[in-house]
Amino acid sequence: MVTMSTSDREALLRALLDTAAELSSLQDVESVLASIARRTRQLVRSDMAYISLNDHSQGTTYIRQSDGVATSAYRSIRMPIGTGILGLVAAGKAPYQTSDYLPDTSVSHIPDIDLIVAEEGVRTIMGVPLLVGGRVMGALMVAERSRRVFSPDEISTVDSLGKHAAVALDNAEEYAQALRDAELLSQKNAQNQQELLSLTEITRFDEQLMRAVLQNPSAERVLEVTAEALMHPVKLLNERGEEVSVMNPGGVAPEPARTANRAQGVTVPVTSGKATLGYLRVECSLSPVHQTLLERAASHCALALLFLQAEEDAQHRAQRDVLDELLQGEDISRTRLDRRLRHWELNSSDQVWVAVISHPFARERELQRQLRQLPGTKLLASVGEDLCAVFTSREWVTSFRAADQISIHSRASYAGPMDSIAELRTFWHRAQTGLSALRYSGEHGIVDADSLGLVAAVVHLAGESEHSELTREISPLVDYDTSRGTSLAQTALTYFDADRRIDRTAEALFMHRNTVRQRLGTITKLLGAGWDCAPRALDVHLSLRAWALST
Repeated sequence: MVTMSTSDREALLRALLDTAAELSSLQDVESVLASIARRTRQLVRSDMAYISLNDHSQGTTYIRQSDGVATSAYRSIRMPIGTGILGLVAAGKAPYQTSDYLPDTSVSHIPDIDLIVAEEGVRTIMGVPLLVGGRVMGALMVAERSRRVFSPDEISTVDSLGKHAAVALDNAEEYAQALRDAELLSQKNAQNQQELLSLTEITRFDEQLMRAVLQNPSAERVLEVTAEALMHPVKLLNERGEEVSVMNPGGVAPEPARTANRAQGVTVPVTSGKATLGYLRVECSLSPVHQTLLERAASHCALALLFLQAEEDAQHRAQRDVLDELLQGEDISRTRLDRRLRHWELNSSDQVWVAVISHPFARERELQRQLRQLPGTKLLASVGEDLCAVFTSREWVTSFRAADQISIHSRASYAGPMDSIAELRTFWHRAQTGLSALRYSGEHGIVDADSLGLVAAVVHLAGESEHSELTREISPLVDYDTSRGTSLAQTALTYFDADRRIDRTAEALFMHRNTVRQRLGTITKLLGAGWDCAPRALDVHLSLRAWALST
C-alpha cells in the first residue's frame, strides 16, 4: 500500500484541472473519456485503465474507452451488472478491488469472461462507480497484471477522476439530447403553425357541429356542416352501404343514388358502442386534417341518429298504444280518443284508411322511416309481425306503389275509407284478408282488400292450407289447360265476371261467340253439368278467383 506524495497530489490536481477544462469546452465525449482513462492509468501507475457504461435496458455494463489494454476481447467485455468486479462496481454500491481476480471466490464469475481475463493476464482489478445525482452511469476501472493492493489515497484519486468522467458522460448526454431536441424543434417548427391552424379548424368545426345537432338533431344538418368544411359532397350510407342522403357545399341536396361506389374516396363508420349505424362517405382523397373532420362528423352524426331513433321509438310506443286499444275493440269515449289523437293532428271524425304491411324484419326501422314520409301518414306501429298504418290521403297508396324501396321488399293491403277511426278494428281485419291473398299470390306491392271480394276472406281463413285445396273445384280445368296449353280456366273466370253472358265474355276475350260456346261445352264436360248454376257456381267461382291470385 502506497501513501500519496506531494508530487502525486499535484499531478492529481493538474489532471483534475485539465479534465475540467476539457469538460468546459464540450469536446467530443469519446476524447474526454479516453483522456480520463489515460490520466487515471498515469496517476495510479497501473497497467491499464478503462471506463464502462451501463446499458440498463439490457442489464449489462460494457467497456467504452480503455488505455493499456492489449487484447480486443478484453476491450469488448460486456458484463451483467452485479457480476464480476466490473459488474459489482457498475451496480453503484461502492468501490471494489481484488488482488487476484481469477481464484477470488467472493466474486461471481462467468467462464467465458474468465478466459478473456486470463488471456489479458489480469490479476488485480479495482474500480469506482460513476455517479451523477444518484444515477449510476458506469464504472472507472484500473487493473494490474500482477498482485497489488490499491491504497485509500489511490482509490480516492480514481474516484475523483471518476466523478469527472461521470460529469463528462452526463454533459454529453444532455448536450446530445439538446442537439436532438433542437433538431426536432427545427423539424417541427414549420408544422407547428399548421398544426395550430388545424387544431383551430377542428375546434371550430366541433363547435359548429355541436350547435347544429343541438338546434336540429338531424343527420342532414351534420352532412351540411361537413360538406361546407370539406368543400366536397358528403354522403350518408346505411349499414348495408346504400346511399341514404347526400349534401353538397352550400346546402344543396341532390337525389341520392341507390348504392355507393367504393372504388375511391374515404369512408368512415358511424358507430354507437359496438353497433354500426351507417357510414359517412366522400368521393375523394382527404388531407389528414380533413380526415379528422370527417371522423368528428361521424361521431356527431351518430349522436343525431341516436336522437332520431329515440324520437322514433317514443313515437312508435305512443302510436302502438293507441292502435292496440282501438284494435282490441274497447269502448273509448270520443273525447278521450280525440285527446290522444290530437298529438298527430287527427281526430275521431276524420276519414281514414288502414294498411297492413308485411316486411323483412331486418329492414323494419328503415321501412318505418320511409312509410312516415308518405303523404297522409298519421299512425304507424307494429301490430303482431306486421306494421299497421293509418293514413288520410289516397295519395298514400300511389306513393307506396311509386316507392320501389318499399314496394319491392314488402307486401301491403289497405281498406277504407272509414268514417271514423273508431271503426279501425273492422277495416283492419279486412286489410288482413287482402294481405293473406297477396301472400297467397306470391306477389309484392300493395292491393285494395275491397277489390278482392270474398275470395280474400276465403284465402285468409284457409291460412296455411295447400293451394290445391282452394282450387280443388276446378282442378280438371287446370290439369286440362296444363296438358293441352289451353285457357279454359281463364274463360270460365271471365264468364262468371261477365254475369255469365256469352256476348260480354266474347267481347272481353276478343273471340267469336261460337268459340265461347264451344269452350263452355268443353268446361261442362270436364266439371260436369251445373258448374255454373247454384249451388256449385259459388264454389267454382271462388276457386277460379283463388286460381287467378296464384297465377
